[in-house]
Amino acid sequence: MQEQFVSITADELQMDGVLEMPERPVGIVLFAHGAGADSDYLGASSHATSQDFLRAGIATLRFDQAGVGPGGGSNGHAYFVRSDIVLLARQLEKALGWLQVDPSTRRLPCGLYGYGTSAAVVMQLAAWRSAEIAALAVCDGQVEMAGKAALENVRVPSLLIVGGRDPDVAGLNRMAFATLRCDKQLEQIAAPGGPDTRHQAALLATDWYTRHFNGHTSTAQ
Repeated sequence: MQEQFVSITADELQMDGVLEMPERPVGIVLFAHGAGADSDYLGASSHATSQDFLRAGIATLRFDQAGVGPGGGSNGHAYFVRSDIVLLARQLEKALGWLQVDPSTRRLPCGLYGYGTSAAVVMQLAAWRSAEIAALAVCDGQVEMAGKAALENVRVPSLLIVGGRDPDVAGLNRMAFATLRCDKQLEQIAAPGGPDTRHQAALLATDWYTRHFNGHTSTAQ
């Protein structure tokens, strides 16, 4: 496994990231990061998920999106507003463009992964750039925050994973799932939460990516 710290510069925006590559990658997954505990691209949970992906032969790129803070919230609860989602998706789009030109990744099929608050960011980018993304997966995500129009425009094979602890999250994911007009799958896991949920979600996601990476041709020239 190779680990490399990278700097992505585009349109006067510089983002630091970590690129991790197994010996023979079958594809690469770009991690989106959201608010609160989901914003730390170097955090233990993000690192653990990346390790699960690497063991499955999937490279990962995690990068710092901490410059965008939640735009709404009250009573101690922070959440994204529409402008946050669009801005974070534009950052993610720059990272996708970097993957498509870097010599070590440009030939690899690309996937997107989001957990929690970052799921809407994943869906927004997928709505913009479906032809360039082989598959996506999100876990316990606020998918509905991407908006109905974005969800209807997603043409990427999409896996929605629900941890099973919050009935409201489960219900919102089922509603978003019904809106999607693509190859899609909804999985509910019964893990007790925390690391167990993230690990089980990563195992489901790696199976999904491996299936859709197989035979997929990168759009890089």
